[in-house]
Amino acid sequence: MKLQNFILNFFPKPYLKKYKEFGFENRLRTPYHNGLNSILSWPPNTFLILHSIIEYTDKYRLLVSPQPHFSWDKIKRKKVEDICESLDNYLNCQLNSLGTTHDKDFILKKSLDCIFNKQNFDKNIYDLMNNESFCESVFLLLISIDSFFKKSNTGELNVNIKAALISRNIRKIKSFKLGNKQTLNSSNLADNHDMEGLVTQKFNTPQSGLTMNNLTQNLTCIKPAIKYHSVTNKSSDYKIHKKEYNILFIPWPFIVKEEYFSPSSITSKKHDIDSYFDFFDYKPDSIFNHQHFLSYILSTIKRVGSLELIIFPESALSQKQFNSLKTLLFETFGENAPSLLSGVYGSIDDIGENYALLSFIEESGNGFDTIRQDKHHRWFLERNQLRNYNLASSLDPSKKWWENIAIGRRKLTTLHTNNGVSLCPLICEDLARQEPVAQAVRSIGPNLVVSLLLDGPQISSRWPGKYSAVLSDDPGSSVLSVTAFGMTQRSTGLGFKPSTQVALWSEPGKGSETLELPSADHAIVLELEIEQTGMWSLDGRCETKPILRKRMHSAIALDTSQSVTALKQGIAKFLNSRRSHV
Repeated sequence: MKLQNFILNFFPKPYLKKYKEFGFENRLRTPYHNGLNSILSWPPNTFLILHSIIEYTDKYRLLVSPQPHFSWDKIKRKKVEDICESLDNYLNCQLNSLGTTHDKDFILKKSLDCIFNKQNFDKNIYDLMNNESFCESVFLLLISIDSFFKKSNTGELNVNIKAALISRNIRKIKSFKLGNKQTLNSSNLADNHDMEGLVTQKFNTPQSGLTMNNLTQNLTCIKPAIKYHSVTNKSSDYKIHKKEYNILFIPWPFIVKEEYFSPSSITSKKHDIDSYFDFFDYKPDSIFNHQHFLSYILSTIKRVGSLELIIFPESALSQKQFNSLKTLLFETFGENAPSLLSGVYGSIDDIGENYALLSFIEESGNGFDTIRQDKHHRWFLERNQLRNYNLASSLDPSKKWWENIAIGRRKLTTLHTNNGVSLCPLICEDLARQEPVAQAVRSIGPNLVVSLLLDGPQISSRWPGKYSAVLSDDPGSSVLSVTAFGMTQRSTGLGFKPSTQVALWSEPGKGSETLELPSADHAIVLELEIEQTGMWSLDGRCETKPILRKRMHSAIALDTSQSVTALKQGIAKFLNSRRSHV
């Protein structure tokens, strides 16, 4: 493939025939540009092109396995520092229309001109990457841009990057209102269309293996197969130096009836497939009430002091129930409300729905924002599973049953807090299937993955334990898989006793741990601690990043003695007491 193809893949109109050499722009043009020069003037655009070149040619290995034409050393690391300084000066110049910029020894311009010139556009990329100066410039620029986007100890980006992103987003919003159909996805830091992939912030860098994910610390590229969305929780309770992160998991429903499973009206005949296969619906009718919800919350904050996240498992609530609990949360906590994550069931016409909803305090603090992530893999029930869950009276065990849900475009979401937690929710087999979602998870490197399941006991020897361990190794995420108490109780058909093992915790450098309830009507509170740890990339940079360690967990019993009003008053009293001690 030729160099020009890597440019045209992302930016279809760069006017390559008119391009001579890189020249410094006197104002910020992102996200709308009029040629290759302005494209290259916004660092994430250059990063996107160079990242695709290195990945395509598999040359990232040169950083740790030198060849005669290239090796990585202290001299090149010093050049990275100089390019970062030039990038900062140039961005400041564009933002403030200063007219001139300081580029030490013209190192930024020389590096760009070494790659992007008329002589190179029509050359094979493998031949170019075997050229010493071209290869060096590719790595220098990519690593410099990645370093430029490093966050400070307070979690803030460089002041010029922040100003540029704000200006860029304002221009995108104005253009959108004028009828420009370009996506408003602020998760893409580059100026290309999301359908060709995107550049976004990265969190953990894996400390094992040799892949593209080991190359960068702060930026990564996501393939176009995934629609990625990154959001921030603006809760005023997330102080930058706050080191605890507490989770309440409610394993609802406590009883899963066999009647919840039934053959779907969408049959194999409608899909024109063999009658050996068929489709089933999952339609629970249990309702989780407000009194139970507030009881668990009050007991949790009395025990651990604060609450950051509340979790329900896969298909635990209807959307109406979810919205009701979300409203109750904000009424009770206001802008300090914890986030709410739950699997949600429903249907549109004859097609079932299985998705996750994640609600968090929006930017103004006046309420919740909610994002939706659909399930990407249908549940598949065959004879052994039907026997294990005692469902043979509902679904014919001589058939193989697919969950009756639509499969849309793959999506992935991360939710970030000011103190460094990056939460990524997954549903069921998204944890296990390597493509395409797992690849994106490893690229982004969230430090907390929560997998919502409707599954049997959560033990390390079963599939959730195996795949959680993989993510704890690469990219180094802590992983919490959760299931309904009612499903663990049904898992007796293969000779096992009813189980109370409703969750599994896995973290970097440690084995998996099963979290068990003493009995029904209990919830689990996890007390996590944010620990700073050094993470190395292939080029020899070490950056300190937050990971989540479990200090302890405990069971929370249900208290039915108080009314909803009394529970809300109890929570308000506790919150006021805590504020008075701050």
